[in-house]
Amino acid sequence: MPLVFYRPHKVPCRLCGNGFERRESAADTRLSHCHKCGQAVTPLLPDSVSSPQSARKPSIREAKAAGFTVLKKISSGEYEKQ
Repeated sequence: MPLVFYRPHKVPCRLCGNGFERRESAADTRLSHCHKCGQAVTPLLPDSVSSPQSARKPSIREAKAAGFTVLKKISSGEYEKQ
């Protein structure tokens, strides 16, 4: 469930400051008023989204360079180093 940041219309508020975060599912309705002070609030979209830079499988050479031990399956339940 993503976090939604809400900012009060009159900033800064004595109770909620510059705003607050609330964990919501997509089915939840957005807040129209602050639960602490009752002031009208506006939901803000996130500035950025983090995502993996590479979705490709690393090569054996890259895995070994990163310090991983690369194993190859030789039979059912048996592995050997490459």
